[in-house]
Amino acid sequence: MASTDKYDLLILVDATASMRSFLHSLNTSLPQIISISALTGCFDRVGLLAYRDYCHGDKILEWSGWTIPAHDHGGPDLVGMASKLNTLGGYDWPEAVKTGLAKAYEVMRADATTLILHYADAPPHLARDEDRGSVNYSKEQTALGNPQSFGGCGPLFADWISAARVLATGAKKANVVCLLDDHGGGTKSGTFNFLSAVTGGACVHLQRRDARSISELSIEILMTWMGVKKQGVTAAAPLPARLSWYPDLAGVMEVASESDELFSKFMAANTFRGYAPVDEEVNVTRQVLEERLPRKVQPVQDFAKTYKEDEHYRTLVTKHLRLVIEFDVTAVSLNPVFGSLWRAVCNDRDNENRQELLDLFGRKVNEIQDSESRANMKTWLEESYDYTAEVLGAIDSVPETERFPFVCLDPTLAFSHQTQTGDDDEEANRSITEFKRDDLLEIGRSCDYRVLRRLGRVLTRLTFVQSVEAVPKHIADTNNSDVPKIPLALASKKHKRRFWRLLLHIVVPGTMLGGRAGAVLASLVMRMGVKPLIKPAEEELLLWRERWNNLEVPETWNVSCLTLLLDADTAYRAGGRMSDKFNGDECGGLLRDSDRRLFERLIDYKMLESNLDTTLTAKVAWTPEGTSKPVGPVVKCKTCRYPRSVTVMATDGVCGLCCFYAENGPMPEDKAAQIPKRVSRDDNEKTKITWFECNVQTCRAQYVVYHVEALNVRPKCHYCRVGTTAPLVECTKCRSRMIWPEEYRPETAEPFLCIGCDSGRRTVVDVETTANALREANGNDWLLMNKSDQIKSTFGSNRSLYHIASNSPPLAAFAENVTILPGMPDQKQLYLRGRVVQNTPDLIRELRNWIEKRRTEAGECSLCFRDFRKSDLLPACGRSGCKQMVCNSCLSNWYGINAPGRIINTKALHCSFCQRTPIPRTMARHSQGVHAVGDLKDAVTHSGAWIYAWCKECGHAKPFMERVCAQAAPLEISDWECEDCEEAKGPQKRMKRRPCPGCGVETEKVSGCDHMECPCGTHYCFFCGEKQDESGIYSHMSDEHGGYYGGQHADEYESDEENM
Repeated sequence: MASTDKYDLLILVDATASMRSFLHSLNTSLPQIISISALTGCFDRVGLLAYRDYCHGDKILEWSGWTIPAHDHGGPDLVGMASKLNTLGGYDWPEAVKTGLAKAYEVMRADATTLILHYADAPPHLARDEDRGSVNYSKEQTALGNPQSFGGCGPLFADWISAARVLATGAKKANVVCLLDDHGGGTKSGTFNFLSAVTGGACVHLQRRDARSISELSIEILMTWMGVKKQGVTAAAPLPARLSWYPDLAGVMEVASESDELFSKFMAANTFRGYAPVDEEVNVTRQVLEERLPRKVQPVQDFAKTYKEDEHYRTLVTKHLRLVIEFDVTAVSLNPVFGSLWRAVCNDRDNENRQELLDLFGRKVNEIQDSESRANMKTWLEESYDYTAEVLGAIDSVPETERFPFVCLDPTLAFSHQTQTGDDDEEANRSITEFKRDDLLEIGRSCDYRVLRRLGRVLTRLTFVQSVEAVPKHIADTNNSDVPKIPLALASKKHKRRFWRLLLHIVVPGTMLGGRAGAVLASLVMRMGVKPLIKPAEEELLLWRERWNNLEVPETWNVSCLTLLLDADTAYRAGGRMSDKFNGDECGGLLRDSDRRLFERLIDYKMLESNLDTTLTAKVAWTPEGTSKPVGPVVKCKTCRYPRSVTVMATDGVCGLCCFYAENGPMPEDKAAQIPKRVSRDDNEKTKITWFECNVQTCRAQYVVYHVEALNVRPKCHYCRVGTTAPLVECTKCRSRMIWPEEYRPETAEPFLCIGCDSGRRTVVDVETTANALREANGNDWLLMNKSDQIKSTFGSNRSLYHIASNSPPLAAFAENVTILPGMPDQKQLYLRGRVVQNTPDLIRELRNWIEKRRTEAGECSLCFRDFRKSDLLPACGRSGCKQMVCNSCLSNWYGINAPGRIINTKALHCSFCQRTPIPRTMARHSQGVHAVGDLKDAVTHSGAWIYAWCKECGHAKPFMERVCAQAAPLEISDWECEDCEEAKGPQKRMKRRPCPGCGVETEKVSGCDHMECPCGTHYCFFCGEKQDESGIYSHMSDEHGGYYGGQHADEYESDEENM
């Protein structure tokens, strides 16, 4: 990639406090610049030079030294230096720009042209009236005036005119392209236009100050300088910048010094610090850059062509593409250099690092947070996966004598059908030729049922042709470009076993799977039993037998993929085709026996975890709740002489009522009125009376209540109220318990039958419960045996199967140490809210059935009434007593109605069911920050009279209009700002900033919630800047700034049973 012209690239940057965004942009652009330099050979050396001002002592300059991009160890770490640069503030306006240029000239070389990218937002110190009194101006003049400074060139840079001329015509030459931030106005003084004009550079004024915009514009400038055009992009498309230049250069080379009156032509006076631009400006487009920017003398070569011809260059490309993808994968699609070389690598089947780069690229694309950027990258990536030429080449490599049998898609066969009423399957009537490549490549990432169903439809619609005589005429007359015919011979070792990787080319031309994805497709064939493909599928999977148990491939470790592998292995073993290649304990299945046991146990555990909320039927004793039934055994009280139920008898033959009145000493008339209630001298064991059950779960004793009207709380027996143990007997039939003091029991011990059973009542009832509910009283031992804590965190963590496998060493011992549903020890039973579960074996069997079928119970969203997995449904508000479960989409749609700059819907601030305010966690997860809007309490309080809106600037709820003025719902608004914010901004919009109280880095708030979370982990209130912890931020905003959700910290649910 060598060329006769030599260039260096020097990045010169103002490192004062206002330039943080520029310095941050270097962290993004420098890795690309270094890789571009290495891959194009445009720059022999790249350096980074930062300058400040003379108030910073010995920190005026920081120089990286030159790095040589083409060398593996090319010198200093520019990216590391950029990330560590400290921005320091000064106490005057201009900066030591001349000193920075002097240092740049010192490190330049005479036998190369240096392209200087100069990032600045403040002008140099000049010999003007307002600067002569500046201490920094004087210090700079002294430093530059030293004849020995900067290699003897310092005096040449004491004057701005002289500095520009030296860079343009001196022994060392440079083109200076200035990228300027105009927020302070200083960069429009004319000094940078003058410098760019004299050196043959350009002056670009940025309209956005975010790091990504600065980085992308920098790369765009470099691409234009190289003469590289971006394909498929309109040259007139605007970029976020303006470009300025002098319309009349007459006299520019005659200016003698800064004090020359002729310089005033280029620095005309204005009300802003006496400076004004005498130039023209246009919006920057690629076309404008091509017209105005300096260009490299010799254009760069064809990268793809060089890649094919130069082995050393191929190695260099692989290295730098890996670095670029790791750092910023979007650069591959935005940068034409990287894009061209990426496609060259994709088409190079002999590059041993190719698959690694493809996998890395795909993984990094999936990690992109912005949905639009991720979608754009996936579209671009799909275009890079077109391997039509390679597939056709592989087919042509098979000799004519080996091209049968083959598979193809018969274009004359239609599989469409009339859509059935209520059919929710969007793909049910979709032709498989309408699938996109990404639809098919998904098999390498997921074995979700939708993916398997899609590919299952492909496999069942293939046409198999066994011999040349069997080829249909309409297919025989076509070539492989029109109707691809994939020979089964491609599955053989002779042809590199490429059949499964190429098979889907017949659906979407150019589709090629990776090796693992091809093996998964073969597993699906085994699972489905597609007979013509069984043999090549078996051969492929036997080669993968030792490779599935590999934690380096996370895509394998999920329930759907492992289930598919197990099903394929089961089909193979059931067919009696056990391989004789394997001996010992490992019989010859498609999976090793040890792997099969491991995969089964992992799936069983995940299915158990997924079924913890599945409805199970428990048979338990009934609960009398004011039920009228026979009183049962009675004893005549010695005091009142009434026959009382044994359940209310105290000691020494006295009933509980008489004991109560004796101890509390009521008025005689009160005792006389209460004692005879609901009892007569003639009562016997058949007399009907009201029964209740003690609510305490450890007791659950049934007893008689005489004074029912006095029972104003949940029933609790006398013994539980005084903290003692009730004397109980248990029914041998229904297992319910009744209070029966021992002194009143018959002397002959006979099996006890409760009053309900004895009277013929149905006393064993079915109760719906879940494994989670049963865990509360019974623990986890009946669900899971977890020896040696093989699984570190069981149940409730919702960890992926991959996380469980990778964090459960040694994995080889997993199947031995973990047992799902080990059962209950002999004579042991489960308990549900204090009652014995009388069908414990059946209940466990019911749960096991769900696990073995690998199914979960669906739950219904209370808003959209669609079915979801129960684990995917969330509490509607999280408040106690509200039992409604809602899907994530409905929650986000409800609580997310309110957005910055729009009218506040106060109805959507509350639960759609119980009408209470949700807990902060629910709002934080599903709203757009409305839970932290200031003065939101006022919007709710005055909602009857006023319509409020959410100011996008200050983040507070402000009155928008009176409701009496609105005859209907007000018109939709967006980006609304309150009057106070509009007045405060004045004619020039200002961005609001506040330093993080944790790390000190300034934060810009564009709109919305005042709850800020800094990357350093600090949570703070943007309104007042006060630091808070994550749990206290909303309380602070509610108490101090009128928020609405700060005080709710209730648990999500509250048990209906009294917890004692």
